Amino acid sequence: MRTRDFLAVTLAAVLWGSGGVVGALITRDEGVGPLSVAMWRMLVGGLALLVVVIVVPRLRPRSLSAQAWRRIAATGALTALFEALYFSAISLSSVGLATLIGIGSSPFFAAVFDWAFHRVRPTRRTVFALVLALVGLGLLLSGSLQLGANGLLGGLLAVANGATFAGIAVLNRKPVEGLHPIPLTAIGFTFGGVLLIPVAALSGIGAASGLSGWALILVLGVAMTAVAYAAFLTGLATVPPFVATIVALLEPLVATVLGVIVLAERLGPSGMVGAAALGAAVTLLRPRRQEPQLATT
Repeated sequence: MRTRDFLAVTLAAVLWGSGGVVGALITRDEGVGPLSVAMWRMLVGGLALLVVVIVVPRLRPRSLSAQAWRRIAATGALTALFEALYFSAISLSSVGLATLIGIGSSPFFAAVFDWAFHRVRPTRRTVFALVLALVGLGLLLSGSLQLGANGLLGGLLAVANGATFAGIAVLNRKPVEGLHPIPLTAIGFTFGGVLLIPVAALSGIGAASGLSGWALILVLGVAMTAVAYAAFLTGLATVPPFVATIVALLEPLVATVLGVIVLAERLGPSGMVGAAALGAAVTLLRPRRQEPQLATT
């Protein structure tokens, strides 16, 4: 596991956490529904990266194999499904419950998928880090764990959301020859954004009404979606999916801290302890000079 790849996955989690606050501002100030926010962030992110691929010659794939196109389509479709499931789970339950179950279950699914497809199991250190991270996540979100209008269905969708995110990580564990992560994200997310158009249309496609709203959508799409996912997929070159999904638990930590700073939300003592536990878990996962290889059979 290379340090730069670990830092790339960490950067992705930080940007995703920032994206949660930006998305909340778009919904609150512009009246754009959550599914429309998901659609815009994928379309803007995908199209922005397509411009980069066109402008930078070394990123342009000369030709894409059938395997590359399958990887692009699967990544885009899974990400679109991930976004739709997440926001649907929130609408049926609550942000806290959907986040705890969805993001919290993804490392478990990553371990199961890795074992099923690659016969790889996590080390004791990563399992301990997961337990510490989940305790921290539970404490961090303890104040917002409400069942909502339909908590059972929302919880089931959140479980599916966690499995989908793990699927994205495991699918991209091994890169496809000739397919750079940036073109993968660019084409895949544009495709995924198009898939979300009819989903967003079910509740009415919303759009920003002013320049400030579009500026927020641009920042959400470019920085917190395009850059974040490109960094995440790049980091998966050496960061195991199980580790990557644990590091992704930084997302609610960053969102909570920014919520306190930007949205004037409150963080109680249990939340502070949870934040410290999450930070400690990610620190425990940092690359080491003589890091043992993942156990295989």
